[in-house]
Amino acid sequence: MNVHVTLSAGIDFDAELFANPVADDLAARLPLEAVFSDFNDVEKVASLGPPLRMRGVPDQDSPAPGEIGYYAPTQSLVLYYGTVGTWPGLVRVGRFDLALDTLRDIPDGFTARFVRVDAS
Repeated sequence: MNVHVTLSAGIDFDAELFANPVADDLAARLPLEAVFSDFNDVEKVASLGPPLRMRGVPDQDSPAPGEIGYYAPTQSLVLYYGTVGTWPGLVRVGRFDLALDTLRDIPDGFTARFVRVDAS
């Protein structure tokens, strides 16, 4: 599923959600707004509130820079701009098209709005 993301920092980019049950659960919540902050100089994280359902996916995963993840222990949506390794409770749910340095340089507290892009 194609998604468009608008940041309060004045940046727009496209993303794609993968075909897995957790990504499908996330897609059902679109449009979605979340406030992101930096974590460990490798990722931007935002609390999602109610948890996504962790069914039908591996118990752990290893996201790559440029991917979107869901971290179940903290119920967080994550945009990765660095390498984090493998973590239990982490599921890759998509990928985004934004320069990693641009994401890294955005200060804490930015809002991202995720909306579904209808296929024409």
